[in-house]
Amino acid sequence: MFHESRESRRKVAVVSGASGGIGRALCGLLRQRGYWVIGLARAQGRALDASHVDHSVTCDLTDAASLAEAARAIRNASEHIDLFVFCAGAIAPQPVAALQADLAQEQVQINLVGVMQLTHAILPAMAEGSHIIYTNSMAGVFPLAGSSVYTASKFGLRGFALALEQELRPRKIRVSSVFPGSVNTSMLMKEMEQGGSVLNFMSAPQEPEAIAEWILATSNKKRVENFPSSFDSFFCNLFLSSPRFLRLCMPMMTAWAKAGRARYRRNCLKKTSD
Repeated sequence: MFHESRESRRKVAVVSGASGGIGRALCGLLRQRGYWVIGLARAQGRALDASHVDHSVTCDLTDAASLAEAARAIRNASEHIDLFVFCAGAIAPQPVAALQADLAQEQVQINLVGVMQLTHAILPAMAEGSHIIYTNSMAGVFPLAGSSVYTASKFGLRGFALALEQELRPRKIRVSSVFPGSVNTSMLMKEMEQGGSVLNFMSAPQEPEAIAEWILATSNKKRVENFPSSFDSFFCNLFLSSPRFLRLCMPMMTAWAKAGRARYRRNCLKKTSD
């Protein structure tokens, strides 16, 4: 077990989805900043190497036994957690008329139910003054047609985080959410191949390293919810409060996003040819 006195101990960070684009970049940044990092990955075969994490734990958010074992492994690795960043996520775009129950259940389990269960399991190890960050999505505040299950799971995660923040305030444990836009990862590529929303390209997809830097920057802020810009925050919440306004703006936003997707595809082709 990792032991140090309270006065001299290194800060401990845990990152779920640590083998993904954002999670992997985040683990590297945390180590650079002096954290002792525990990385959670869904499958043992995707375990991270020592250049990214100090300790690797297998954690499948769809499996109750795996969740329980992961919680025990985290407690065995460290008696305290100073920062826990939830990065794991899954999306399988499909219209409700063609909904597949197994894909719907997997998304809800990974994006919401498993996150709640893992949060419950690690709370005893969260130190006073620690911080829990949920990597949500713009889909958590902006409905994506064709990805209704993903949208629902992310809306649910937003509500869970807001309620948890109230519960943990007396324990002086901070809870916040980040809402990045599209990120240039294999998950985005898979989503678009499956017919994901063109609105992913309202702005240019960001690189995982840039998002990881942004997430760490928000850890020093007191905001409960963090958006890429004040513009995103204002308009997403405006659309939520006025569905009629959203319907009026949708044709213009769709045209803008289609142009952005075309630029993104051209840039991908250019990189491939170089």
